[in-house]
Amino acid sequence: MADFGKNLAQLRQARKLTQLQLAGLVDVQPRLISRWETGETKPQFDHVVRLAEVLEVSLDVLMKGEETAVMTAFDVGNKRLKELCRKVDQLPSEDQDVVCHVMDSLVRKEQVKAVLAGALPR
Repeated sequence: MADFGKNLAQLRQARKLTQLQLAGLVDVQPRLISRWETGETKPQFDHVVRLAEVLEVSLDVLMKGEETAVMTAFDVGNKRLKELCRKVDQLPSEDQDVVCHVMDSLVRKEQVKAVLAGALPR
């Protein structure tokens, strides 16, 4: 996670935001933004997600400074999941949006866990 602070500072500066402005958008104290950028402290998961949203970048870009390859299409191998996808496809669009939000949150949580696990000293 050594690059996180550097990435955060670069992304903030590229969007011409001060630490004070970014803190207001993320709803944290400005000193916390400074501590994250210098590597003094690590952000909590919900703050990482909020930072990515505010800065309009993926978690990969925020955490590692790069996008990872994403599959454009795939076949769901899990039969239960495949059936649920079919059922969700029949729901009203508002309900589909809720399902997508939940799934996206779970995926983001796992991505952050993976990045944090790889960045911790052993």
